[in-house]
Amino acid sequence: MNMVWDRRITHGINELGYDVATRTMAVVFADKTTKYHAPVSYPLYASIFHARFPLRLYKQVVADNIPTVSGM
Repeated sequence: MNMVWDRRITHGINELGYDVATRTMAVVFADKTTKYHAPVSYPLYASIFHARFPLRLYKQVVADNIPTVSGM
């Protein structure tokens, strides 16, 4: 797995990562917990990364709708 990490300091999310090969998105929260979700399309990942309120978008679109997978 080749996870590419984007460090971003926002309220609630410290880092986002994405693996193109497995379509897995990683979210590192402010409390240092990490969740992995798959399958996540790259456009969805990019929209969360570029969102004005990424945590809100994550909760609305990903959190309860896209399955979590085991950590890398």
